[in-house]
Amino acid sequence: MKSALFTILITITAMAQEPFTMKHDQLGESLASYHQNNSDCPKAAFKADKASGVLVCVSNDKGFTYAGVRHRTKRITVLDDQVAMITLIFPHAEFNTVLNSLRETVGNGIPSFTERNVLLTLTKLMAEKEMTRRQLDAVPARASNFKWSNGVSTILLSEYDAADPSFQSSNLTFSLDSAVKEIRNNFDKHVESLNGN
Repeated sequence: MKSALFTILITITAMAQEPFTMKHDQLGESLASYHQNNSDCPKAAFKADKASGVLVCVSNDKGFTYAGVRHRTKRITVLDDQVAMITLIFPHAEFNTVLNSLRETVGNGIPSFTERNVLLTLTKLMAEKEMTRRQLDAVPARASNFKWSNGVSTILLSEYDAADPSFQSSNLTFSLDSAVKEIRNNFDKHVESLNGN
């Protein structure tokens, strides 16, 4: 009886959770709501990604700040007319500033690390060309990552942005868990269809 009650309480608590917000934007909000609060990604700026079934806009707002840090890139991902993901790319020099701000607002998070061999593999894939000895030497020994999850959404802070082989950028992503799962399923189905399955 006690275990059944505990399970019910956990379920109710998880259902009561709200998705994370980033400034005035909430994961799961409609694209129309996003447009009411933001002028950076007009409807025509969204591009469809057929493989994952999402619409993506790379914001034209070069002055966007979060946690007191000006971000180089803000990318909005929409699935089924809902904001599913917001990704920010910012200078690596500001990593600790963003981390400390997140710790103040959502707690310490769960740390993890990416070792040099994985970073090296990612760098080679993203560079799409032969890397110089100097570029290879710039690959750090390891990278810190922090994750916050509330049962419906996740915040992931990566010390280095995988798309930047110079290791001068960090990455912060707010994502709606159910949408990420659906995006992965859509992508897997797309790959299967290409393979004739």
